[in-house]
Amino acid sequence: MLNLLKPGHILRFGTCPGGINSPAANNPENNNNALEILWPTISNLGAVQAISHPDGAIGPIAARAATRLRDGWRVSRAASYSAIGRARTPANRQVGAQNCDFVGYTDGKAHYVNSANTVFSKDFSGCTMVVYTQGGVRRVAHAAASLVPMMNCKQAFMNTIQANGAVLQGWFKPYTMANDLPRKLATYQLFAADMNNNINNLTTFGVITAGNVPYTVDAFKPAGAGMGANDWVVTHVQQATLNLAWVVP
Repeated sequence: MLNLLKPGHILRFGTCPGGINSPAANNPENNNNALEILWPTISNLGAVQAISHPDGAIGPIAARAATRLRDGWRVSRAASYSAIGRARTPANRQVGAQNCDFVGYTDGKAHYVNSANTVFSKDFSGCTMVVYTQGGVRRVAHAAASLVPMMNCKQAFMNTIQANGAVLQGWFKPYTMANDLPRKLATYQLFAADMNNNINNLTTFGVITAGNVPYTVDAFKPAGAGMGANDWVVTHVQQATLNLAWVVP
């Protein structure tokens, strides 16, 4: 599904990730940044669908994303996503669907889920998403980054799982400010009103597929009446590469 996902598609979650709250963090003086912690709250997102040409109030927003944010300009695309085109062509076309799980972020923590499925995470600021096996069980983790040494889990977490005999499949950073903030600012300028004038409503998801292919996906849940409760408009999709090193810069 992720390989077919494009700006202007809708991610329709069985369980909306926007409503999943992270556990509270510890104070730095009490924190152990080397722990490997099972994600303690909602981890099953259910069936996640990628949908093209959604109907309803979200339709025009998705159309603007498709026509403004996809690479290249095509007459056929402009016609398909125009108001007339959307009225005459089938709506809610399913691009793909799969069962997915979720692992979340907490400052100073590294959480994992046991999952054979595609796994989503969010709230990245330089954090790593790590996929590995422990005792033959596949795990996907979100290791928090921080400028405070005792809250920075990236390397401490890797040291822990290596010492525990994990088999590393790889890690990546879905978002770093230096590389990704300019893109998000440009997108926000196009859709600020749809994001309730808050750039924090434009979420970067880190995703690792069931086949261990990593992706960065930007999406937002539009503000306003008539929007699908679990529907997010995709604005950016990029396949990444898993790093196989045990040392994380």
